[in-house]
Amino acid sequence: MDTCSGTPVSLTLGRCKIEGVLRAVGETVDMPAEAGHPARRLRNLILDFGSACAPVEVWLAEPPQPGPAVAPT
Repeated sequence: MDTCSGTPVSLTLGRCKIEGVLRAVGETVDMPAEAGHPARRLRNLILDFGSACAPVEVWLAEPPQPGPAVAPT
């Protein structure tokens, strides 16, 4: 996991907006999809909102990479 210098992030829940920073960027995982659809690649991120809450771990979809799909070996 790579630690970050604190890229700003915000979380909006209804009328409540919490400001924080990106603390770490982790691994990726390929999640299976429905039959006939490509798998989704997700990236692990750790967000720190300070005293508002505990650090939050999220998995965000990465954009598809251009080029041919690589088959597992």
